[in-house]
Amino acid sequence: MARSACLSLVLLGSVLGLCLGARLHKVDPPPTPSPAVEAAYGVIQRMVGEEYTGNFILCQIEANAGENDTFELRQSPAGQIEICGTNGVALAKGFYWYLRKYCNATVTWGHHGTGDNLELPSPLPAVAKTVRVSSSVKWRYYMNVCTVSYSSAWWDWRRWEREIDWMAMHGINLPLAFTGQEYVVAEYYLSLGMTEKELQAYFSGPAFLAWNRMGNIRGWAGPLTPDNRRAQFELQLQSLVRMRALGMTPVLSGFSGHVPAALARIMPGVKLTLSHGWNHFNSTFTGVRLLDPTDKHFVPLAKGYYEMQESLMGTDHVYNVDTFNEMVPSSSDPHYLANTSAAVYQGMHAADPQGVWLMQGWLFRNSFWTEKTVKPYLDAVPSSNMIILDLYTEQSPMWSRFDSYYGKPFIWCMLHNFGGRRSLCGNLSRIATGPAADRLVSTMNGIGLTPEAIEQNPVVYEMMLETGWTTEAIDVPSWITDYVYGRYGAAGRNPLLQEAWVQLTASVYQFNFADTFLGILHKSPKIPNAQSRHAQYAEPLYPSSPGADGHSQRQRAYTSLRYGVSGVPAAWRSMVAGVTEVQHFGHISGPLSYDVVDVGRQVLVDTHNDLVTLVSAAYLRWLEDGKDTSAELAAVGKALLTIVREIDMLLLTDPNYLLGNWLETAKSWGTSDVERRRMELNARYQVTLWGPGGQIDDYAEKHWAGLVGTYYYGRWNMWLTTLQNAVKTGKHVDTKTYSSELLSWEQNWCQSNESHATEHAPGVVTVSQHLVRTWAIAPPTQYKLVPNTVVSKFDIHAGTALVSRDIAQMKVLCDLEPLCVGFISTGYLKTAVDERKALQGCDLYVKVA
Repeated sequence: MARSACLSLVLLGSVLGLCLGARLHKVDPPPTPSPAVEAAYGVIQRMVGEEYTGNFILCQIEANAGENDTFELRQSPAGQIEICGTNGVALAKGFYWYLRKYCNATVTWGHHGTGDNLELPSPLPAVAKTVRVSSSVKWRYYMNVCTVSYSSAWWDWRRWEREIDWMAMHGINLPLAFTGQEYVVAEYYLSLGMTEKELQAYFSGPAFLAWNRMGNIRGWAGPLTPDNRRAQFELQLQSLVRMRALGMTPVLSGFSGHVPAALARIMPGVKLTLSHGWNHFNSTFTGVRLLDPTDKHFVPLAKGYYEMQESLMGTDHVYNVDTFNEMVPSSSDPHYLANTSAAVYQGMHAADPQGVWLMQGWLFRNSFWTEKTVKPYLDAVPSSNMIILDLYTEQSPMWSRFDSYYGKPFIWCMLHNFGGRRSLCGNLSRIATGPAADRLVSTMNGIGLTPEAIEQNPVVYEMMLETGWTTEAIDVPSWITDYVYGRYGAAGRNPLLQEAWVQLTASVYQFNFADTFLGILHKSPKIPNAQSRHAQYAEPLYPSSPGADGHSQRQRAYTSLRYGVSGVPAAWRSMVAGVTEVQHFGHISGPLSYDVVDVGRQVLVDTHNDLVTLVSAAYLRWLEDGKDTSAELAAVGKALLTIVREIDMLLLTDPNYLLGNWLETAKSWGTSDVERRRMELNARYQVTLWGPGGQIDDYAEKHWAGLVGTYYYGRWNMWLTTLQNAVKTGKHVDTKTYSSELLSWEQNWCQSNESHATEHAPGVVTVSQHLVRTWAIAPPTQYKLVPNTVVSKFDIHAGTALVSRDIAQMKVLCDLEPLCVGFISTGYLKTAVDERKALQGCDLYVKVA
């Protein structure tokens, strides 16, 4: 094993060091550090500061035959920590390995570093024995094509620099680098004779560029000005320099064939296909043109695009191309499909003979794609020049359905999140075992993170990235114990905090499907009716056969997908009790504050679901039976609006949950009042209506202070008032008028410009204590337990079980509901508790007068 560089840097870049076994010649000039070593030192300095940087010696080594990226840790004779690696990523990963394994420290997402625990021991722990670690896979990929809109649309260089440091420390070597590609597109088409006006009709606004690039929409929330394109391009150049110095392989955009309509003007006779409408957008903002890959112009146009991009950005020879993302090809003929993919590849290869096509495998989820269509589509491209992202492997792997993509290498990806929606979720058991097992029986050559948005559920991402550096399955319980130590530092040894994570691991972190835990706080409220019973919920998923407790599977369709146990409320109680204890020994760290808020947020959002269920039930009793339910609507409705305000209050206690930061960073990209206004409009629409008329509304919902307290509160208040007025006046709700007025209110919010907090309000412990007492601790009312007993009739909320199965919470809800005299543990409040039957596992609780 040869070392190509060995060096020790101390403060201000002075060079003093030794390599192991080397003599110090005072008269000789110091060795010139490699770019990888310099870049890795930069990561260390930005993470732990100059105080600690001098404690580390970095040197570059070569991998042994058959090894992927590799690092070594050892103690130098002078007592410093020596980290040697094959490139900058390996060095940074070695540094993070030392922090995690020796210092109980972590670096995760968080506003201005609030996700970090970097309180390092002094002196730093020694490395008693040399450690050598190699990545188990060639590639560790990062980002979804949607992430660049849902998360990084407004990032500046400071934020990008931080993310690149995070990537390097977590071993990522294949990041998506899509920023600024509109500058390339514009320069290319302007050089071919298009006009700026024609380009503006094509580009979407900056919050929606991901779907413009994929050919789904055009023009919406634009224009995208030349100044903005240039600024994003300059930001991209900074990012590429840093990524390349660290040894990463940035993935640039490829030519997919989605083109401006004006191409028909400058190339008469070119064969363009008009894409079908996408997600209810009308022709004003959809109908993107797709240049038929079999057209004679396709390969020359593609070649020109790659050449233009390389002249402006350089290249690392990997390009993402998705021609049919969420769209179906015009023909299923195998020859057509083979010619299509061949043309995409030929256009790339003509400009870059080393080019590798990185394709998202998301398209193959459509029923159009079968063995008869997938195989010819893939076989037309050499296996050495294609990598497929199996985008949703943790939930719905495609590689096993299509025989390891018929020989093409693929990356085992965790998608996990859609639109940045807030919910505690993730299947840690699947993540811990899947990559290690699947690598042995497939063409898998990498692991990847492909969330549509980031900055949520850090535990899931920490574990997933560790799978790229081990060949063995991860032991989840022991890993979680170490994770809590590392995330909270000394506070992580508190038994209540450890217990909270045991409860979370056994509940929300054993589920695949992210939507399972979303709740309905963010949903545009609908008027309940006799057919739906609860109009906020999705269509029933199961037939209406009776269950053991006398309630049909249809009635439990919504909640049966959820954890349906006391895990999260119990975890919240443990976590708040734990943070109450540890606050006496010092300040509450950023990661601990984040988690206390996140777990509390989840419990309160679930409780909000149950309050909506009770309000809907009261309205339906009036609608169906003509009963005056004003008193019930008033009592439960008051609690409903209170909990929305209190969710907002909780979110305001942590800087990671603020709408104001999203809006202000968006506005910072504007160079004039008009531009700042347009940027804010982009930011507001994306997290609410998405499209101008509510297309994909609430898909990218966020649980942020300000958004909850104004937008969500305003909608629920309008909904409740509408129901109460109907009962009071005896007139049925005109649902068309209600929907129209609600949409108008939502649009007005999107087009407003009131400011929101960008600084959090201290008091996370005090606020959390208050909310736990209010919503998760049993009230003083006495209840008699009748074990193994069910009452199948007398449901207050017939047709929909409560989300909660936590007994303390069900007592809280029963006390709030004027008609409630008791409940059964499977999630039903009762108006009477007669006609009891024995049922193992179902307990009856009767309110004591």
